[in-house]
Amino acid sequence: SLFQDMGASCIVPIALDATKSVLRPDSQTWSSHHVADIINKSSESGKDGLLEIKGFFPESFDRIILDPPCTALGLRPKLRVPFKTLNQLEKYADYARKIISSAVILLKDGGTLTYSTCTINAGENEKMIRYILDKHPCMKLVPIEFDIGNPGLPRCSLSDEERGMVRRFDPCDEGDTMGFFVAKFIKICSE
Repeated sequence: SLFQDMGASCIVPIALDATKSVLRPDSQTWSSHHVADIINKSSESGKDGLLEIKGFFPESFDRIILDPPCTALGLRPKLRVPFKTLNQLEKYADYARKIISSAVILLKDGGTLTYSTCTINAGENEKMIRYILDKHPCMKLVPIEFDIGNPGLPRCSLSDEERGMVRRFDPCDEGDTMGFFVAKFIKICSE
């Protein structure tokens, strides 16, 4: 595959509906609950070559990078904005909340969840971090070990301490980057 050709043998591209990615523990879909076994027993889809995966069992992953579909309002140049109403814009946050719930279930205790977007929309960034903290008390926001970018926006649901733990990059800042956002969580217990 493309990833093996690039020397990245640990990356396995899969096709998976992230909102339906959690298998019930009593599911008879697979004889083994191990991620590697599920991937190895999967077959390629006909059209794009991705492995068709029905889902994974709760607490299967040590680390999850969650980069949900977003409004991409941080990309440059942004020549066209396809949203005509605020409601259309907010649908991305609704979808991200569904994916977050699945990711939390799939993450092992002590595991790391990195949440990122390529948008400057606080509803998909700071307010989503507040949602995770309020809805999933098993998730602890932790500082990111590098000091680049900016803290989260003020008056957007996070305390000053929490704002300092997330990193926001704005295309209008000195760093001349595209707009994006990142936060890191540790799962401290099962839900």
